[in-house]
Amino acid sequence: MKVIKANRALLKKSRSFRELRKDYVSHAQATKLHFKKLTDIERKIVRNKIRAQAKKDSILEIGIYLISFAIVLGTFYAIFYYG
Repeated sequence: MKVIKANRALLKKSRSFRELRKDYVSHAQATKLHFKKLTDIERKIVRNKIRAQAKKDSILEIGIYLISFAIVLGTFYAIFYYG
């Protein structure tokens, strides 16, 4: 009986979905992001840096794919040639 009473007390304390939703909506609307205002020149510099990094990343990714492909081909060749 004590356990049942304790469980009932816990059920009464739990919050409903609507209460949780109200809290979430109020916090979500309060959060605003403030970005630094950039001049056109600074914006171009940032854009060029991002593009250069993206190009470097894509070249690195292609290199990794080529090396992986060569390793797989070498492994298959070794299995069929020596196996």
